[in-house]
Amino acid sequence: MDLNSKLFSELEQRFKVDQKLSKQGFGKEYVRNCHENSEWLKQIIFNHGWLSEEKIGKQGEIYSWLIVQHSDDINFQKFCLKLLKDLPKTKERNQHTAYLTDRILVRENKKQIYGTQFLEGEPYSILDEDNLDKQRVKMNLGSFDEYYKSMQES
Repeated sequence: MDLNSKLFSELEQRFKVDQKLSKQGFGKEYVRNCHENSEWLKQIIFNHGWLSEEKIGKQGEIYSWLIVQHSDDINFQKFCLKLLKDLPKTKERNQHTAYLTDRILVRENKKQIYGTQFLEGEPYSILDEDNLDKQRVKMNLGSFDEYYKSMQES
């Protein structure tokens, strides 16, 4: 098994645990897991750069992004956001950039741009509600109303 196969397998396993724990709530075990995932991924990204589709495959990049999205280290999130923005644009990268941007803004007690972050079924404050769907289209996201409806159903 080469390095990329081992790395992909580890990313996949960490993703599965993250998803399992998130379905159980956001308690101590989930928080601990997110922290451990973040610390593990930091070392890899600091040594090898963003784990892009070109390096680890499309699914591997998604797994990497999710770990960053759930990281408890906002500086690491900001670092990864810059890396993402510097890569060629793809539908998925645009979406990941939007989600990570909003996550960071919400953590900084600022209004989100793309309306991706919710608390107890309601969106955090949005910067420009009148142009929200225009911002979302730029990032390959569907309309906010459809997204909001799906959040209510889940």
